Amino acid sequence: MADRMKTGVIGILALLGVFVLASCAPQMGLATAPTVTPPPAPTEPPVAAHGGPVNSYTDVVDALRAQGVTVEPAGTLQQPFFPVEAQVIKVNGHDVQVFEFADAAAAEAAAATVSSAGSAVGTTMLNWVEPPHFFRAGPVIVLYVGNDTAVLDALNASLGPQFAGG
Repeated sequence: MADRMKTGVIGILALLGVFVLASCAPQMGLATAPTVTPPPAPTEPPVAAHGGPVNSYTDVVDALRAQGVTVEPAGTLQQPFFPVEAQVIKVNGHDVQVFEFADAAAAEAAAATVSSAGSAVGTTMLNWVEPPHFFRAGPVIVLYVGNDTAVLDALNASLGPQFAGG
């Protein structure tokens, strides 16, 4: 019985020693858990984009700016082939037309009237000065007539692949 008590006392003393050493570790230069330092604050503000799905003219502008292109409003335009007025924006200096419909179903119905080559919309035959590129996201149809790779890349990244045109 005395041996058992000695073993128990020695065990308790050993455990107590571990706690004492652990509490003294920082003062004795012993290894401790690493200190987590937060990363430095960014020097430039992040790109202001909502990051959600494109559901409006404003969303198109935000999504394009998030791609790093310059976007400037450039007025409005009524095309004979869509019932809604286009809001024109300059993307890296190139005209892009944004048609915002009442809802996604109305935009989908309008998109269905565009020929696969983009040479006709409904009964309107079109002769473009450069290849047309039609994109659709939600209630928005975007038309770009041109070949600028940076503009096309930004439109593809923002709206998905074109549904009609060259």
